[in-house]
Amino acid sequence: MISHFKEAFTGIQERNPHITGMIHRLSLIMINLFFLLTGFWAIDAKTAVSVRSGEASEVPREASLPFRQMTKDEKARRFFEDLKIDTSNLSLSEIRSSLEPWESYIVRYSLQFGVDSDLVSAIVYAESKGDPFRISRDGALGLMQIMPSTADFLGFDDVLDPEENIKAGVKYIAWLVKRYGETHALWAWNAGPERVQNKQMPRETRKFIVEVLSVKRFLKNSKRQGGVS
Repeated sequence: MISHFKEAFTGIQERNPHITGMIHRLSLIMINLFFLLTGFWAIDAKTAVSVRSGEASEVPREASLPFRQMTKDEKARRFFEDLKIDTSNLSLSEIRSSLEPWESYIVRYSLQFGVDSDLVSAIVYAESKGDPFRISRDGALGLMQIMPSTADFLGFDDVLDPEENIKAGVKYIAWLVKRYGETHALWAWNAGPERVQNKQMPRETRKFIVEVLSVKRFLKNSKRQGGVS
């Protein structure tokens, strides 16, 4: 094949001596391309033979795995597996002062609806820092930031009343925990059940889950240590 290329190029060069340089460069490119293609074929053939003969270990593992993006479900699972709980910046005295006026309601309704009272306390702290009159830009109300639509769903009329707010919030988180489990219940609480079903987790929800679980752990650790901050 190479000899035929050379004969054809020689004839062209004799008739057109001014393009000798260009033909020479073109011939070198074609010759290199020929060896490049035959070299790749030899490599592929060798790889195929080694795989058929049971020498698959010579093939890099990543070469046999097609690239694919993580699914939404896998991303959510990875988030919970790698959850970073941080209690380093929490102050027991600050948390206690925020929650103390509402502690009797938190304990009472946590018992009534079968929810961990430390979880409820952590939600109250994360949502409002104990401010019973807090209203968010989205219209969430009170200590546990209950949306009016959620209050209607639960059958509560005045969620700006601290006791009604906590009762409604505890009833709702109890329903979510029963349905989704604790961590996914926090996801549904902050982003809405439809976001859990669609595996959509906003950045704000990630921060909220980390804060609630961090405060909950901090409260439990403080109780085990006898209330020492």
